[in-house]
Amino acid sequence: MRALAWTIAMIGFASSGAGQVRAQELDAPMDAAARIALDAYGSCIAEKKPNESMRVLMQDFRTSRYRTGLRLLSRDAERDCAFDAVGRGNRMRSGDLLFAGAVAENLLEQDDRRLNVRLISAGGTDAETYAPTDAVAQCLARSLPDQVAALFATEPASQAETAVARELLVGVEPCSQAAGLSVEIEMSVPALRAIVATATLRLLQHAEDADA
Repeated sequence: MRALAWTIAMIGFASSGAGQVRAQELDAPMDAAARIALDAYGSCIAEKKPNESMRVLMQDFRTSRYRTGLRLLSRDAERDCAFDAVGRGNRMRSGDLLFAGAVAENLLEQDDRRLNVRLISAGGTDAETYAPTDAVAQCLARSLPDQVAALFATEPASQAETAVARELLVGVEPCSQAAGLSVEIEMSVPALRAIVATATLRLLQHAEDADA
């Protein structure tokens, strides 16, 4: 998926300390079949464990608590969900970022309301962010709600996904400037989709909890 890269400026990203999104996960190649299987796995987990999934994904992803939560979430659901996604005798493997993104996206789909409308309503909300890429992703969710909703409506690894991802790139430069980023990195389409999914979920949860 390197054909479409997200090049942004970023301060202090080089650290591989706890919770910084690791460089290898920002450009984690997966073939189409693997990405479709991961989406099915995320859907199964979101359906079977919605409350636990939401609890984990609302946490600061820089912490060991978050990473442990993801691991336990996957382990608890692995037998049924891995079978549903990839068949008997196979195991689902993914980095934390792409796994979290798949679960987050499927949690978003459980709400019957149109995602772009929810994002417009949350546009004035600033949920806490935990990394420069996270700040940019939240900015994209607030400023390009139609494109974000369209991205999640596409099948992973499809031409439609690539086309919508290109539309999201329009917002990367102004969002990067707003976040004060200054070092270039590249981000694959799967990573872009995952980071926007987790940022969108936290933004909406924060906004809608505040309104409750």
